[in-house]
Amino acid sequence: MALAILACSPGAKMRDLAVQHIISFIPEGDGPFPALIAIPGCSGIAFSDSELETNHPDLTEDDRLFRRHYIEAAKRFSESGYIVLLIDVHAMEGVTTACAGEIPAERIADYIDLVAAWAPGLVQIKSNELHLIGWSMGGGGVLKWMSKRRANESAISAVITVYPDCRSTRVLKLRKPLLMLLGEADDIAPPEYCRDLAAASPGKNLIAIQSYEDARHGFDISGAPPVLDIGGMSVGANAKAADAAWHEILAFLEQ
Repeated sequence: MALAILACSPGAKMRDLAVQHIISFIPEGDGPFPALIAIPGCSGIAFSDSELETNHPDLTEDDRLFRRHYIEAAKRFSESGYIVLLIDVHAMEGVTTACAGEIPAERIADYIDLVAAWAPGLVQIKSNELHLIGWSMGGGGVLKWMSKRRANESAISAVITVYPDCRSTRVLKLRKPLLMLLGEADDIAPPEYCRDLAAASPGKNLIAIQSYEDARHGFDISGAPPVLDIGGMSVGANAKAADAAWHEILAFLEQ
């Protein structure tokens, strides 16, 4: 089920703001459960079709597809036994979308660190099983979080990025198990930048890269067409890649 989690302990104003903009998805049962801090891509999060149509009539078709996707993915993880703490970074920044760079990767990294400071105190979360996942812009923020020593790095056990934008990060300094899932046909977040980043980073033995042939940006979005042109670039679903990526993520988290 989806719940809004609010801060219940004193702390810095920015941390409390971050916590107030988490949407949580809790599995059935008593717990404790493994957990994922999740960061959406630049299109943001949608909570219902009516919210999409009524409040944001200016959104493009690809915006709508992506905005639905993050809620659907969080629900799927919850059904698989994971708590998901989905950070609504767009609400925190007061923007509808951020596809023109309105939210810098470093800003997302700061939000991750704030939530990583708070989440381990939740009794529902299993000790030492708090992980981190980000898609697209959110994946770029996750990688930026790994680009330098962080105050709360010890809280995170493993990291996953799905078609991340790797261009804003030059080296990964945090040595955490990292899974990168890339589309070989991605012309929005080209996979070669992620390979270069991994090659330039210490602890390369902790980085696993899986790429999928003929997979575009957003290859795991259900209901998307195979190809959707967005101003000379493209997004598109690839069911085979999406299924393989899902099983890759679960296997990685269970290791």
